[in-house]
Amino acid sequence: MIRSLRTAVTGLKSHQIRMDVVGNNIANVNSIGFKRGRTAFSEVLGQKLFSANRASGGQSINSSFIGFGVGVAAIDQNWNQGALENTNIATDMALNGDGFFVVNNGSRTMLTRAGNFAFDDQGRLVTSAGVNVQGYAVDSDGNVDTSAFRDVTIDFAVQAPPRVTENVTVAGNLPSDTPEGETVDISTVIYDEQGRAHSVIVSFTKTANANEWDYEAKYNGDLSPAPFATETGTITFEVDGTLSSPAPIEPTYDTNYVTSGSTFAIALDGVTQYSGSTTIGVQDQDGFGRGQVIGYYIDSDGMVALNFSNGEQQALYQLAIASVNNPNGLENLGENFYGLTSESGDPIYGRAGQEIQTSVVEGFLEMSNVDLATEFTDMIVAQRGYQASARVITTSDELLQETVNLKR
Repeated sequence: MIRSLRTAVTGLKSHQIRMDVVGNNIANVNSIGFKRGRTAFSEVLGQKLFSANRASGGQSINSSFIGFGVGVAAIDQNWNQGALENTNIATDMALNGDGFFVVNNGSRTMLTRAGNFAFDDQGRLVTSAGVNVQGYAVDSDGNVDTSAFRDVTIDFAVQAPPRVTENVTVAGNLPSDTPEGETVDISTVIYDEQGRAHSVIVSFTKTANANEWDYEAKYNGDLSPAPFATETGTITFEVDGTLSSPAPIEPTYDTNYVTSGSTFAIALDGVTQYSGSTTIGVQDQDGFGRGQVIGYYIDSDGMVALNFSNGEQQALYQLAIASVNNPNGLENLGENFYGLTSESGDPIYGRAGQEIQTSVVEGFLEMSNVDLATEFTDMIVAQRGYQASARVITTSDELLQETVNLKR
């Protein structure tokens, strides 16, 4: 009789824990990156009452056990993907797939699914609790150094250095029926080593010879000395209208603007001579002036880069992503952080879309994967289980009372 009382108590305690888990799930229904908990019950090892033996009739009698109730075997987390919510905040990030963001508080590396990040007053990308987000440094050639973590930090006062123009690309058509002596002008801007812009005019003049044009590339401005020397020459076309002498025009820079002996090449490979309209023009030039930071972006691989006013982009970091074999073995540290343990297994660190098959979604946050309908259903089940265990206690008490009353 006493055994049933104690067994019912285990039911009360277990269902109380289940209610605690359900209550925690409901409380965190709007917590960013929260993963709902699940309570797993198991039977407590029972007591053997009878051993197997042979009855007089020759039939075997199985061993008989009586249980001691129920216990909580585990409280697991459901790691299914939560819904992604658009916030339009550039530093908000969500992981679409498995994995965790890697953060460091100065003494410990931790993991998180909550991507509500922001830049602090020192330009460091941090979590809402001020913990530094970790990434891999990217050099000027775009190579990612995955040998060590770095605090993702942006210097918003940095400038993009200028680049001297080395190549200009010209393409389009010079009409074959252009009268002798008529000139077609095109212009572009080039940059010297200090990022100063200089105007260039290239003039093409039809000669008396068939399929032949004279050209002149000159500086169009008031500086003295001129940034580069005037370059002249002749180009010829085949009968079919293709260029027969595609060597580039190569004006030489003056040493007051660019290192001695430097030239820039005006490529004419795309120029044709067909009948019709004039379409020749400058398609591209590879120089640019000094640039200031006008913004930043984060792509689906977690690459953090700056945008400059001169149109250039510079990648600085790639976010570090982690994966573990057993996420239920992680230690819940609170504030959406998880710590590595021996149960979680050794972490695998890498990059989104590379070593870790997940993607980073900028401007979105992963919401909780708690489903209120499921939680309220579990709440009813836990409540009924608790009530049933309580009823066992009251019934056992009534039986004990009847036993006591036998003395009367």
